[in-house]
Amino acid sequence: MALSDRMKHVLMLVTNHKAIADIGCDHGYMAIELIRSGKAEHVIAVDINQGPLERAKENVDAHGLSKAIETRISDGMEALCQGEVQGVICAGMGGKTICGIIGRRRMFSQTLDELVLQPQSELHIVRRYLRENGFRIIAEDMVLEDGKFYPMMRVNPIGDGADAKAFCHVGRAVQMQRVEDRYGPCLIAGAHPVLQQFLQKEKAVCEEILQSLSAQDSKKSLARREELAQRLSDIAFAERQMEQNRTE
Repeated sequence: MALSDRMKHVLMLVTNHKAIADIGCDHGYMAIELIRSGKAEHVIAVDINQGPLERAKENVDAHGLSKAIETRISDGMEALCQGEVQGVICAGMGGKTICGIIGRRRMFSQTLDELVLQPQSELHIVRRYLRENGFRIIAEDMVLEDGKFYPMMRVNPIGDGADAKAFCHVGRAVQMQRVEDRYGPCLIAGAHPVLQQFLQKEKAVCEEILQSLSAQDSKKSLARREELAQRLSDIAFAERQMEQNRTE
């Protein structure tokens, strides 16, 4: 059994708790490592499908951890009870799926000490959802594995949505907020080297598409060119912020 590099970095974002739930547990490897690393005394491994849960239980039993790890079939956090876990991990799902998992149990999520999230897509949607619904990103990481970029984050509840919006918008320019939603406030603040790689790749893709649209003048192509120009402006903004943070 071995965690992927991506999941090892997710594990490193988790802080120690008495009990943690792993949503979408798949083979149960994360649950096992949470116990073996001392990150948790008890883990609830959750999946929406019976097949993965059965494989997870087999792996848990093979490691002699059946007393420390229990498995539950559940759509997201629906099967979790108030107060039985202090942390939740949601990794390897689409961004909208993660927003839905949190949204369906928003009041429950607000009672947790932390959520560790690793969306596979729609990062800007996740970050915007979090800041508008009473959560704050306090740590981020990013890895490049098998040619793909994987951002991840640790999130704390900070109160109701109105308070969260006020907290996040104080002194923030519109572009800064948009850039942080897309690329990650902590990744930018820490001038993360993998984010720099990602920005360079995204810049090259945007420039290539923009070049291919240069001879087109339809309304659709003009709108697309404006969108790409804004994305390139945001990339340049993020790079300047990272350079400034590196020199401070």
